[in-house]
Amino acid sequence: MVKSVMEQQQAGTWDSVEACLECITTCSVDDGECVTTCVRTHLGDEEELWTSSLCL
Repeated sequence: MVKSVMEQQQAGTWDSVEACLECITTCSVDDGECVTTCVRTHLGDEEELWTSSLCL
């Protein structure tokens, strides 16, 4: 079965989110720099999630 371009993009986005969350789980609770690095590495600076108050 051939996936549509949109399905491929969504799968890639979820892979990035999963990788980011896995990275964050390795961070110390008090280490904001580690969390910031995970988000920037896996989601990038331009993702809406990055600018939300949930990640700060």
